[in-house]
Amino acid sequence: MIALLPWLLVLVLGVAVMVLAIKLRRTEEQVAPLEQRYEQTSAELQHYRSLLQHVMESLQDAVMLVTAEGVITSANPAAIRLLGEGLLGRTLLQRTLCYDLNLLLTRCVQTQRPQHAELQISHPQTRTVFVRILPLPTAPDAAESTYLVVLTDISELRRLEQIRSDFVANVSHELRTPLASIRANAEALLESPPDDPAIQQRFLNTIVHQTERLTRMTEDLLVLAKAEARPVPQVQKVKLHSVLRPLLDQVRPQAEEAKVSLNVDVPADFTICAQRDHLEQILWNLIDNAIKYNRPGGQVFVRAVKHPDSSEIIIEDTGIGIPHEHLERVFERFYRVDKARSRARGGTGLGLSIVKHLVEAHGGRVWVESEMNVGSRFGVVFPDTCPQPKESNSAS
Repeated sequence: MIALLPWLLVLVLGVAVMVLAIKLRRTEEQVAPLEQRYEQTSAELQHYRSLLQHVMESLQDAVMLVTAEGVITSANPAAIRLLGEGLLGRTLLQRTLCYDLNLLLTRCVQTQRPQHAELQISHPQTRTVFVRILPLPTAPDAAESTYLVVLTDISELRRLEQIRSDFVANVSHELRTPLASIRANAEALLESPPDDPAIQQRFLNTIVHQTERLTRMTEDLLVLAKAEARPVPQVQKVKLHSVLRPLLDQVRPQAEEAKVSLNVDVPADFTICAQRDHLEQILWNLIDNAIKYNRPGGQVFVRAVKHPDSSEIIIEDTGIGIPHEHLERVFERFYRVDKARSRARGGTGLGLSIVKHLVEAHGGRVWVESEMNVGSRFGVVFPDTCPQPKESNSAS
């Protein structure tokens, strides 16, 4: 009996191992679907994380996660572009220097309700932003609450609105002046003695002059409206001399009256890729200004230069010049350096704005250089992108 005991122990152990193997196999069969589901869930989670990261990087709005104290814990690339590098760990107040933004966050923390407002931040540069702050749901055991801050930069929108407002105000002012003059002279004409033709002639001349001024302004506004619509002009190769010759013939009496000489340095075969009427309008405005704001005995130079992929026309004068602080604004509508002198010379304040928009409609650019009491140089650059003429198929 004692001799059989080892065999019985071996048998019992064998049965136990077999039972454990069966249980292990069943456990593996149960765990396998869980492992598969875990891997699938992990893959989906990684996919959504990548998708969220892509969305955050693609957003044009600045998006940040902040604590209740305003400490930035996460920021997308747009936020870094708006507020600068090194955002994480800094507070909104430190990065924007905007106390109103800090108060808006405090209000959101206290009420736990979304807040929004239009604010102006001062750092790293002054910008107008539309701010939205939302409390985010957090886990019960979370250490602190998190808030979503979204900043939309609307500086350009507000600038355009201001330009539109200024434009309406300027148009109203510019129209009111000649209209008031026309009315005053018409009323004076009605009250003037019928047998005094000299007085009547004086009033009528003023009315005609102011009407011409209104006509010029209306025409310039129509040209500017078309130019701002930026239609792609039907460009073609235009010989510059064919546009300059008749234009200079028109302005020569004006130049002679102002005692200003015209000088042209343009090769006979120089061509520009442009819409002919637009090119004539551009040159007219620039040469007309160069004569108007010159001095007796002054000169106007018209030059043309070929570059590898563009053509440039330069109009230079020896006139009164433009103060440096005004150079950035001379292409704005109705902007005048010397308002009294411009109106006295019949300017509408739209010429340079028309030039800028017409040149940019061609895909080109305009520039200006000036020195007080020395003169000004205006340049317009046109890309050499004329369409190739289509070859006609000849029948054999």
